[in-house]
Amino acid sequence: MTNANTMTMTLQERVAATNAGACPQVEVHIRPSQSKYDRFWVLTVDCCPHCHRPHQHGGGSIDHAPALGHRLSHCVDRRARDYELIPIKEETET
Repeated sequence: MTNANTMTMTLQERVAATNAGACPQVEVHIRPSQSKYDRFWVLTVDCCPHCHRPHQHGGGSIDHAPALGHRLSHCVDRRARDYELIPIKEETET
């Protein structure tokens, strides 16, 4: 699947491609964070498979498990590319 094809895909096609394994899996660091009003998860990608830069994603309220799974990358070129967030194995084993 090329990036040009990815940009013209419908949501249903993206989900089908993800379920078929066409979407790369990316390990993330999971850490709690806090703002003035809320506590939430921060998910950090050290090296994006598309642009090779780090990205951060919100992971939802700390009252629930971190929201992993399918996401769009935060690449600076603003092209919509996706990946699946998974926890880093070493961090989940400790």
